Parts: sequence; C-alpha cells; structure tokens
Amino acid sequence: MSNVEQRLIDLEMKVAFQEDTIDSLSDEIALLNELIDRQRTQLEYVASKIGEMSQTPEGSQAPEPPPPHY
Repeated sequence: MSNVEQRLIDLEMKVAFQEDTIDSLSDEIALLNELIDRQRTQLEYVASKIGEMSQTPEGSQAPEPPPPHY
C-alpha cells in the first residue's frame, strides 16, 4: 500500500469519526433544547402564579382562626 493510499484511508477514518461526533452533539443539543422548553414552560407557570398572588389584596384573604388556648 502506498503512502497516498494510507493517507486517504486515514482521512476517511477521520471524517467518519467526525461525522459520528457531529451526530452525537446534534442529538445532545436537541435534548437540551427540549429541556429548555420544559423549563421555560414551568417558569412561565410559576411567574403567572406569583402574578396572581400579588394581585390578590391582603384584606380579602380569609382571616386566620384564633390560636387555641391552653
């Protein structure tokens, strides 16, 4: 096998390895995007609940029952 053939084989192996690495990274990025979307949804839900709580006047909440006496 000549030097040129060996170099070509080496380059083909490197390209195959790089393609595999790119595919793995692409899959990981897709998973991270799904996680970010879920966290964004959860954050929006929590923010809306906090907004609802801040709009409720303190006086309109039901009064606490008196503590029991011993």
